[in-house]
Amino acid sequence: MTKGGTGGYPLQVTTNPPPLGPLAILAFLCEIVMLVLLATAGHDFGGVVFAVVFPVVAIGVWAVWMAPTSRRRLRNPRRLAAQGALFVCTAGLYGGQRPLWVGIAFAIVAFGVFSMRSKIDP
Repeated sequence: MTKGGTGGYPLQVTTNPPPLGPLAILAFLCEIVMLVLLATAGHDFGGVVFAVVFPVVAIGVWAVWMAPTSRRRLRNPRRLAAQGALFVCTAGLYGGQRPLWVGIAFAIVAFGVFSMRSKIDP
């Protein structure tokens, strides 16, 4: 770990990144579905502005605390808990105007995929 040029945050150096296999593809698809559900919920909630704001907030949270290249990336199990919170918020926002079961199904599948992924990507 180094502190030079990182704004005081420790730099995580990964020598062996997790393999890109079917689980990584499923995780990426879950992220995309989350953004689509948030955009849909935002549009139902308050029009085009919220359809943009909801996904942008999620992207910001993800980029700062969960992205593999982030300097402030949370370590598991905190990262998994934060991902689960985003999935539950997405389910709740989507289920507010649309069928709640779709949001709940998304949250269950996404949390399952990311919990399996957390075992190979500490």
